[in-house]
Amino acid sequence: MNIGISKHVICSVVLAFPGLVEAADKPNIVVFLTDDQGYGDLGCYGSDSLETPNIDRLCRQGMMFTDFYVHQRCSPTRLAFMTGSHAHRAGCTKVIYNRDRIGIHSDEVTTPELLKTAGYTTGIVGKWHLGEWDAFNPTRHGFDFFHGFMIDLDQGTGIYRNLERIESIKRKTDGQHSPKLLDAAVGFIKQNKEHPFFLYCASPLPHTPWIPNERFRGTSRRGTYGDVIREIDWQVGELMKVLDEQGIAENTLFIFASDNGPVLGIDGGDAGPLRDGKWTDFEGGIRVPCIMRWPGTIAPGSTNRQITGIIDLLPTFCAIAGVAAPGDRVIDGRNILPYLRGEQVEKPIHESFIVPGSVIRHGKWKLLVRELKPGGKSGREGKRPSAPAGSLFNLQDDPGETRDVSADHPEIVADLRRRMDAAVRELEANSRPIGRLPGAPVPETKNNVKKRIKH
Repeated sequence: MNIGISKHVICSVVLAFPGLVEAADKPNIVVFLTDDQGYGDLGCYGSDSLETPNIDRLCRQGMMFTDFYVHQRCSPTRLAFMTGSHAHRAGCTKVIYNRDRIGIHSDEVTTPELLKTAGYTTGIVGKWHLGEWDAFNPTRHGFDFFHGFMIDLDQGTGIYRNLERIESIKRKTDGQHSPKLLDAAVGFIKQNKEHPFFLYCASPLPHTPWIPNERFRGTSRRGTYGDVIREIDWQVGELMKVLDEQGIAENTLFIFASDNGPVLGIDGGDAGPLRDGKWTDFEGGIRVPCIMRWPGTIAPGSTNRQITGIIDLLPTFCAIAGVAAPGDRVIDGRNILPYLRGEQVEKPIHESFIVPGSVIRHGKWKLLVRELKPGGKSGREGKRPSAPAGSLFNLQDDPGETRDVSADHPEIVADLRRRMDAAVRELEANSRPIGRLPGAPVPETKNNVKKRIKH
């Protein structure tokens, strides 16, 4: 697929819709994305041992999503957020490290780039994780402002402000950095309150190692992990507070979600009723908590039980801002604004969710195309079993994926296999490369997909 002219799409969108740059009536957008937080790690999602009063309040004031999907690890989820496409389509399904010399491709038209055409000021605070080299810096991919982490091969981890390294640090997850990130986010909001803004708060928490800020140490009933969850809740509460103080909460879409499921095998996160966690395509690895609040548009205390995902944020934000999504490539996400407005839809916006070559969910059914092994080590959960390729689960009756019913429904298995094969063929025909510095290896995304669909 030729994507060489893709950056020109942004200019053509503005020329076609000149009114888009007049953005005074457009809502602000804040996305708070945590790192490795499980489906069961919030009070509003059923935890009776973790205290999250601010996030629970956000939930009461907005909409809870019960079936919100991401990828099973962090870089792919962030790539999907920025591109509106499955990470497989955008060229990389692995965690991106500095040594890889890869990152988001310069031809990708990103969420912040699109919002900028509608007059938004764009900022990111925290964890980028889509390339650690200068060429992949967030400010080169649509963000006006960056205050967060990058890793230099020689100097190690540091905090950067735009392109400048301002502090060398040891651990991104050290709670001493939480106030710094929060101050940067609050400052961005205050500085841009008169015009629409997009703020992406990419928290490094509760990724290991857990090093809670001293004000939260020993304050929870779930040990160190619980202390870190309280720290996250505090940050969310402070952002809600500044939106109120600046008089812009009513005109702000606030989204809270996690990038993947919890790390199991240690005394930490919890996937609640879902099976397994990070590094797997069981529900516990790819289905995460998500809350959206937008006063006057989203009904308080509402729940959405349809298939949705992080891929939907780009097209939904485009619809909100009045910008056309890229038309020169396949975008897997869909505009879910009708759900946010509480509108009746004739059929689900997504009937399926697919991890190419691995699993497919269609309606209430989920088929494993390949064997799924547990993620991480065995620990407090005990030994967690694998599930063989061909396993079929009824997620409506069995969200924990405990009963394989493939023998009872061979026609469903056959139908889902056909759908998966078609999806993989389409993806191979319409995939895009990850960005690479000279000398970087080519990620074997397509080859991995081909290997996985052999059964």
